[in-house]
Amino acid sequence: MKGNKILRDHFNTVKYSENHLKLLHEKRERSKILLDMFAKEGLNPFIYGSIARGDVHNDSDIDIVIVQSIAPYQIEILLDKNGFNNYFREIIMATPADALKLYIYLNELESITIPLSKFEKRSKEFYDFGGKINLEQLDNNIRVPGIDKRLVLIQPITDGHEESSIIGNEHLAAKKLNISIDLINERKKVLLKREKFGKTGVFLKRPIEMNESTEDVLKKLANKKSIVRKKLIQR
Repeated sequence: MKGNKILRDHFNTVKYSENHLKLLHEKRERSKILLDMFAKEGLNPFIYGSIARGDVHNDSDIDIVIVQSIAPYQIEILLDKNGFNNYFREIIMATPADALKLYIYLNELESITIPLSKFEKRSKEFYDFGGKINLEQLDNNIRVPGIDKRLVLIQPITDGHEESSIIGNEHLAAKKLNISIDLINERKKVLLKREKFGKTGVFLKRPIEMNESTEDVLKKLANKKSIVRKKLIQR
């Protein structure tokens, strides 16, 4: 697995080996199965991160996000119907300015994120920062550019990808990904801080027990925290 050390003045061209292409194919085929499960219900799920870009490794997560508003119980019913009955859930709010999100972990490498409060433009751009694709793009074997945790822009080419540090090239990266320079600078600040101080905490994290419903936990959080109450009113 490659490290997450921030790279500066970095440029490299990576050509994919047969083993890499085989691994990418396997992870994308698994991703198709999961996305199709949601797409059949009229949702528009995305895969984001290295699977969308192509720079996968053995431990690459299959991260799914549904950016449209949907009741959590509908997702949970769908998962139960498809044989997923041992998943773990938690509510996370990374910062006071961030959206409330429900994370559902199917296993160590597969997760689903859905919004519990309104997804503002910045929240949606977060997934474009790392690169995201939908089921149709997966079916058409499309890879997209995105930025990894080393602050390196991954740009797919026919037989691999090109890598270039975004430090000093923030405006070019924002233009390439069609996202705001503010989001680029915000993510850069977070990742540089993480490099300096180690893993940083989140503003709110609340695991959900198997015998609890997401809605009940949200109500409890709203009763205790005015900021949660405000987010839920705005959705």
